[in-house]
Amino acid sequence: MDKLKFIKFTVFILTFLLVFGTLSALGIVYKKLNQKTIVSDISTSLKQPIGSTIADYKIENGIIYILVKNGGKSDRILLLDPTNQTTSATITLN
Repeated sequence: MDKLKFIKFTVFILTFLLVFGTLSALGIVYKKLNQKTIVSDISTSLKQPIGSTIADYKIENGIIYILVKNGGKSDRILLLDPTNQTTSATITLN
């Protein structure tokens, strides 16, 4: 009788781990797919080449400084004016 309880307990634990692992994996995949879409949308709206990624940003004195990397160009900093949502300048880094 004890062996049967042990087998039932083991099956219950393995089933729980299988369901939990599957849901976790699906959540991670959904999060990664959604994140790539957001980054590509931002790069497109900033009129940057495909493959550009936003590495960092800083808000100072009412101007948003955005560090953009990749995209076949050298690293660059975009100065974005939040009032009219336009890029006022681009600083290319070497």
